[in-house]
Amino acid sequence: MALIDIFKDDNEINEKSVLGFASFVVLVAYGTVDIVTGAMQQQFVIEPIILEIFAGLTAACFGISAFEKVKNRENETERQKALGGQIEPYEESEG
Repeated sequence: MALIDIFKDDNEINEKSVLGFASFVVLVAYGTVDIVTGAMQQQFVIEPIILEIFAGLTAACFGISAFEKVKNRENETERQKALGGQIEPYEESEG
């Protein structure tokens, strides 16, 4: 799989999850550096807006991915109930 395949509509990678995970890694790195510099009695200065943006990005990306997963699961369940367990839709003459 090439890097360009990520940007196609029919791929196996959920881009929102990848972006959310990358943002979460940045937050973990920030927390680690803040703890280490605090233990060394130094002040770690970063603009609060940067931290808020990464926290919001993480929450939004994971939230949207989770919502889509739940919504797709509901659609599949409803589809199976409506078709009586039959996956393929009825032919036009039968339904």
